[in-house]
Amino acid sequence: MKIKFLSFILLLVVNSIVAQKSFEGVITYKLSYQDKTGEMSDEEAAQFMGSEQVYYIKGNKYKSVMNGMLSMSQYYTGKDSIYTRMAAGNNLMYLKSDEQKEEVLSMKEKKSAAKIMGKNCDLLDIKTNEGTTQYYFTSDFKVNPEDYKNHKYGLWYYCLDKANGSLPVKLIMDTEELKLTIEAVKVENKELDDAIFELPKGMNIIKMPEE
Repeated sequence: MKIKFLSFILLLVVNSIVAQKSFEGVITYKLSYQDKTGEMSDEEAAQFMGSEQVYYIKGNKYKSVMNGMLSMSQYYTGKDSIYTRMAAGNNLMYLKSDEQKEEVLSMKEKKSAAKIMGKNCDLLDIKTNEGTTQYYFTSDFKVNPEDYKNHKYGLWYYCLDKANGSLPVKLIMDTEELKLTIEAVKVENKELDDAIFELPKGMNIIKMPEE
């Protein structure tokens, strides 16, 4: 009986360790925009930028692909830069990811703030000097936040750290010029080939132009 009991406890511990393994797979998000500058309608912004984002993540790397006219792909290789490629041209543009430009003025966490994809999600409600960010998450999809300690750009490490590594299932970023809403519609837990995250070869690597 003691052996059976100890075996049962060991099985629980093993299952707990497996459950804490970093999420690896593909998340599909739907995107919507509100252009506050008046330069584009919401429909034009979606057509230009994309109405869908397919997000591949494994360990400390990710790749994001959007379906808009720009056909924009972004790569993070676990170091200190984010790389962006667009369909037109032969350039791979990079920006430094290890600097957090936004100054966080306040942050509140709300439990069970929304139900998304059938899951109760908590919320990080963040106010910065540039606007607001609402980060909805569930502990079902987690990574090791320390894998992204050099990805401070866009409050990425900040949010992962506060959410104990939970990836966003919904994200609302609201600034003076743009309101962007990203919401997960499909999550696939699967093994990914490392080749997915390799930077495109034969490209001119240049710095992203400053705004």
